[in-house]
Amino acid sequence: MNIYLFELKNQWKNTTGWIIIFSVLMFVLCMGVYPIFNNSLQDIVAVISKMPAEFTKAFSFDLNSMVDFGGYYEFIFAYFSLMGAVMASSISLSIFAREKKVKCTDFLLTKPISRQWIFTSKFLSGLTLIAIFNIIYMVLSCIFGIYFGKSLEEMILASSMMFLTQFFYYNLGILVAIFSKKIRSVSNTASVLGFIGFILSALYNILEIKGMRFLAPLKYFDPIQFFTTTSNEYMYMLTGIFLLILFLFVSYAKFNQEDVKAV
Repeated sequence: MNIYLFELKNQWKNTTGWIIIFSVLMFVLCMGVYPIFNNSLQDIVAVISKMPAEFTKAFSFDLNSMVDFGGYYEFIFAYFSLMGAVMASSISLSIFAREKKVKCTDFLLTKPISRQWIFTSKFLSGLTLIAIFNIIYMVLSCIFGIYFGKSLEEMILASSMMFLTQFFYYNLGILVAIFSKKIRSVSNTASVLGFIGFILSALYNILEIKGMRFLAPLKYFDPIQFFTTTSNEYMYMLTGIFLLILFLFVSYAKFNQEDVKAV
């Protein structure tokens, strides 16, 4: 319990900062930008049409779907998911790589606590923070979605994709932290993990190679499936869920069996 509470206290300020940033951005983009976008659609179409097709695909511009709030939500989710991935990765890297960074892993493991309990306490502390963040994110998404004509069920399901995206990157961050000899910069490593996913998503959008989507983690959990009856996303969702479970089990096994060099 001490480890759990310590990690919560240590990461709470960082998580609060992310909550504030997301809340402000969601309000600005949904209540400020979207009405203007809807009222100026013809002018925006004229500007976007002059841009290279590859550019618009890479940055998820689909004006046909963005007329509806569901399509607009998918568009902003492409960037929110990137931020959420960086946030989740930074939490897991901070929690699981701290002892390696300050070279006190051997000291932690000499305590009368099993490795299994150490891992579980650390894991649950980060998961708690992500859950709190996603409750707030879901509430805001539902408020804005219902205001623009979407049902509560649609918005709950669509916003839940943020939790799955973050859970994927949270477990990926744990895997990287445990298998790395040392994490020099948590923020840099988390940013790299997030932007690699974003670049792979952009490449998939440009090339439109169906099988390539399995390599783009930010595309595993797409909210658009809940706003249309023609989308079939379940294979990608199952892939993402399988991988995040695999990351967790591999990390757990490595953490419990790894030899630690005394400093």
